[in-house]
Amino acid sequence: MRSSLITILLSSEKRTDLLLLLKKKPQTIEEINDELDTNSVAILPQLKKLKENGLVVQEDRVYDLSLLGKIIVRKMESLVKAFRYLENNYD
Repeated sequence: MRSSLITILLSSEKRTDLLLLLKKKPQTIEEINDELDTNSVAILPQLKKLKENGLVVQEDRVYDLSLLGKIIVRKMESLVKAFRYLENNYD
């Protein structure tokens, strides 16, 4: 089931972190788990949702941003950084 992109992008910190991580380079599930200090049980549902909505693609065991994912993450990165800055400095 497809959800709105804004919901997909910003309703889950894990998904947001995952998208920003994949912006750096394609990764295996093991690399993702290590980088985000998580486990497959927590991250696989997020990957599934991102794949269903056309933001992430999988080839063999490697996950990468789709073309749409690359465009959107490039645009959302500065917004996410601004939100996180505000959260950390204006509690």
